[in-house]
Amino acid sequence: MTFPDSTEKTRCGRPKDSVKRDEIVAAATQLFLDNGFELTSMEAVARQAGVSKLTIYSHFADKNELFHAIMQTRCVRLGMPESFMAFADRPVVDALTQIAGSVAAIVFHEDSIRLQRLIYAGVQRHPDIVKTFYETGPKRVRAAFADLLREFDAQGVLAVPDAARATEQFFSLIKGERLLRTLMGIIPLPTPEELAIHVRASVALFVAAYHPEHPASMESS
Repeated sequence: MTFPDSTEKTRCGRPKDSVKRDEIVAAATQLFLDNGFELTSMEAVARQAGVSKLTIYSHFADKNELFHAIMQTRCVRLGMPESFMAFADRPVVDALTQIAGSVAAIVFHEDSIRLQRLIYAGVQRHPDIVKTFYETGPKRVRAAFADLLREFDAQGVLAVPDAARATEQFFSLIKGERLLRTLMGIIPLPTPEELAIHVRASVALFVAAYHPEHPASMESS
């Protein structure tokens, strides 16, 4: 994933200031999380970032494009990888436990919870930002994980006849009902210890289901 640098040109032909761009993204991120997409104006972002609206529009065509940049930046900073293939040579339980632990830490991060609430609140009025969120985050990560499952299937350490379905099941196990109750404010964020217990249990269930000798793993989709 790449971002514009100081050599990139604006629409009027001048070099963009990548540092200023980052400051705008940081300011917009805080405002979106605090106030939501609907109530955050480009004027407010300009005030928060200490720049003019003209400066913002030299980097971003509109608020939707700014939100897309926020999602890209957060994916990088939260450690969401472009590929999981670096785990392909590791023992499957160790690999899945580390991946599940990283994903759980991201999903249940305080800012991630706030962002998910923002996204769900905008489903009806701003389906475009919901699409941006899904394609930049969950869709990309799930596609990368499905590739890893296909590799584990090829190695024979797991039997995964339908990698897309197995991927959906894996991430559903990680989120569990706890995510829904957390988003609704019914329960607090889990502690690291609680997450670790949850991750181990989820991975154990997933590996048992897709073990090469497990009958269910051999069923076709």
